[in-house]
Amino acid sequence: MKKFWLSLAGTLGLLLLSGCSDTLSLPDPTTLIQPPRLPADKEALRSTIDRQLPAGAVEVRARDSKDTSAIRYEDLDGDGVNEAILFYKPANSGENLHVMILQDQDGTWVKVLDIEGEGTVLDKLEFADISGNGAVDILAGYSTEGEDPLFGGSNILMVYSYVNSEVSASLEKLGNKLAYSAFSLIDLNGDGKSELSLINLRSNVGTDIKTYQFEDNNFKELSSILLPNKTVTGYYNATSGEVAPNQNGLVLDIMIGSGSYTQIVVMKNGILQSVLSEDAAFRDGWVKSEDVNGDGIIEIGLLSVPDGWSYFENKEDIPMLTLYSQWDKKKGLDPVMEQYRDPGGRFVLQPFPGKLLKNVTLDTVSIMDKYLKFVRTDNREWIEEVRFFTPAQWQNESEDKGWIKLYSTSSQVIAYRVNSNGDLGVQKAGVPAT
Repeated sequence: MKKFWLSLAGTLGLLLLSGCSDTLSLPDPTTLIQPPRLPADKEALRSTIDRQLPAGAVEVRARDSKDTSAIRYEDLDGDGVNEAILFYKPANSGENLHVMILQDQDGTWVKVLDIEGEGTVLDKLEFADISGNGAVDILAGYSTEGEDPLFGGSNILMVYSYVNSEVSASLEKLGNKLAYSAFSLIDLNGDGKSELSLINLRSNVGTDIKTYQFEDNNFKELSSILLPNKTVTGYYNATSGEVAPNQNGLVLDIMIGSGSYTQIVVMKNGILQSVLSEDAAFRDGWVKSEDVNGDGIIEIGLLSVPDGWSYFENKEDIPMLTLYSQWDKKKGLDPVMEQYRDPGGRFVLQPFPGKLLKNVTLDTVSIMDKYLKFVRTDNREWIEEVRFFTPAQWQNESEDKGWIKLYSTSSQVIAYRVNSNGDLGVQKAGVPAT
C-alpha cells in the first residue's frame, strides 16, 4: 500500500511539473457509461418504434405474463417471418391502449397498423392459432385501472386474426367480446387442439367456467360448469396443464376468507367436471399450485401442522410444513413431496428426500423467526436447522461452523446447516428462494 501511494504521488507530481493541468481534470464517470447495444436488427426496430410512438405514449407489458418484454415476435400471417407486436398507452391516461404491428420489409421495419384496444390495462397476452388457418392469432385480455379480475373484476378478452394483403393489413376480431376473470388455452377434450376456457367469479354465487371452440367465425360453447360457493372472494392463482399423466385440466387456487382451497376441473366425455371437493384441498393460508418437482404435472400444496404441535393455540407460532400432492384418478390427492417454505417468502428449503416423506417434524424448541430445528418423526434425529442472526452474530458464526446463508438484509442474516451424519449430510438441502 505504501508503494502505491508513493507511485501515485510521483505521477501527480510529474503532471504538475509538466504544466499540463488539464490532465488532472478527470472525466465524469457517468460519461463513460454507455447503454448496452442491441443487435442491429433490434436496434433498427427500436429506432422505428421510437419514431412511430405518439408523443408521451408509453409501452406496456402484460400484467399476467411470464414474458416480460414489451415487444413480442410472432408469425401472424404464416409466411415464416415474425412480425413485431407492441401494446402502448397513449399520453392521455383515459384513453384505451393501442396495439401496433410492425413488419420487416426488405430489411426495413415498417409500421403496418395501429388500432385501439378495449381497455386501459393489458391484463394478459397469448398467441395461438384459434381460427385454425395455420397462422398465430392474438389473444389480448384488457382491463381497466384499479380492477383486478382475480378479485372479482371483469376483463374483456379480444381475439384478433392478422390479415395481410398486398394493399393493406388489418386485425379481424374473431367472435364477440368475452368477459373473464381468468382464461386458459389448453386441450381439455384430447382432440389435439387447444380449447378456450373462461373462468368468471360470480359474486355471491361461485365460479362459472365455460369452454369454447372457434367454429363458423364464432366461439361455440362445448361445456360449462358452476362451482357453487357464495363465500369465494377471488383466485390468487389460475393455471392449466397436466394434472395427472396424459390428463390436462384447469387448476384454481381459490380464496375463501383468510384460507384457500384448490379445485381441479377436467373434461370427461366432453363434459367439464370438478374432481376435488373443497375439503380435499383446504388450507389455512395460501399455497400456489404448480409443478414443483419438474415432472410436468401440477402439484397441489397443503399446509400441515408438524407432529407434536397440535396443542399450540396460536397458529402464527406454528412453523407449518408444505405437503405437495398430485391428483390420482383413483386415490385422490397422493403426496409426492414435502418441504419447508418460509411464510414471509424469504427462503425455501430444498424438499426432504422421498424416504422422509411425512416423516419430518420440527422440534418444539423451535421459535418462528428465531430458530428452526427439523427432526425425524420416528427417531427424533435432527436433520437440519435454520437460525436467524443479527449481523454481529453472523460475523462470529458464519461458515466456520457449517452455516450457509439463505437470506440477508442490513439487520438480519438467515442461514441453515445440515446434520453431516444425517439424511441430508451429502446433498446440502437449503437454497435461497427464487
